[in-house]
Amino acid sequence: MEPILIITRPAPIGEVFARSVIASFGAPVPVIAAPALQIVPIPYTMPDASQLIFTSARGVAQAPDGAGRTAWCVGDATAEAARAQSYDVRSAAGDADALVDLILSHRPADPLVHLAGRHRRGAIAARLTAAGLRCTTVETYDQVALAVPDALRHAAQGDAPLVVPIFSPRSAQGLRDLTFRAPLHIVAISAAVAAPFRGIGAATLLTTGHPDADHMRDMTVAVLRSLTGAGD
Repeated sequence: MEPILIITRPAPIGEVFARSVIASFGAPVPVIAAPALQIVPIPYTMPDASQLIFTSARGVAQAPDGAGRTAWCVGDATAEAARAQSYDVRSAAGDADALVDLILSHRPADPLVHLAGRHRRGAIAARLTAAGLRCTTVETYDQVALAVPDALRHAAQGDAPLVVPIFSPRSAQGLRDLTFRAPLHIVAISAAVAAPFRGIGAATLLTTGHPDADHMRDMTVAVLRSLTGAGD
């Protein structure tokens, strides 16, 4: 049967990712939008800081215009968003560990501020502070859990293979609460994201070699092609 692409990323970034997968695949793909989280801005006071840290494009979206301030960004998609808001960008092109290493290799003298979500990983500010830099975290948005849509519940009990790119552990929570009759193909951005699915017998697990949206897209497309025979 024709596979179904399940999108768990929040809107609108989930829709953008789905379009990129379909464009790269080169043919229409059934899509179920099942965002696990809703992004809700949190009112905050912007510190007087010239060095900002961003670990997602959502953090950038909640930030003021850069006006030439330095933005230390976890990956290239986040860097692109910061550049569009007039920040002077430094990209780690990787994960939280790569970002911490990048900042420590430059050791900026001015205080750093991490504009982040309420739920976050990596302990970036704590690690930089422990290494002798001045760094604080300001929460600018929350990630509120959403209910699993009925369309996904029904698909989980169907016959069509489900291809599910997952970008964070919290995005995986709703899926973990379901039972699956359908073949489940998880494309995880990291081993930590893949780990909760190891106990699901119906699941095939793949992890990208590099934690960014481009690699996630490419691996998702590869799974779709393997299931449809496209490109054979």
